[in-house]
Amino acid sequence: MERHTFPKQERLRGRPRLQRLIAEGRSVHVPPFRLTGLFMELDAPVPAQVAFAVPKRNLPRAVDRNKARRRMREAYRLHKQAYHDRLQQLGRSCAWLFVLQGRTVPAYAEVEGKMIRALDRWFKEHA
Repeated sequence: MERHTFPKQERLRGRPRLQRLIAEGRSVHVPPFRLTGLFMELDAPVPAQVAFAVPKRNLPRAVDRNKARRRMREAYRLHKQAYHDRLQQLGRSCAWLFVLQGRTVPAYAEVEGKMIRALDRWFKEHA
């Protein structure tokens, strides 16, 4: 039985790294998400690091932003292993940024389906 976890070393942190990802990364848009990814060397021994963003402009209430981020993290946590395996087969590491662009908090089922679709499409187009 494999544990589905999201440890601290898999979280993308640091302003320079995020700025580089936004400037040089390649994006796919699967409404209500935009996924930006970039193959880069990471400072941790993990195949991928990920960050989640929910702009205050789209969801002004902090409760809604937090709920959206929790749903995004949970969907990623449960499905990340397949994408980590693909990255290890390629022998590369990657940084991803998920940005919620909708103006409402999507249901968990929608979040899960759209995030999987975004990751599959990103691999198809950029890997």
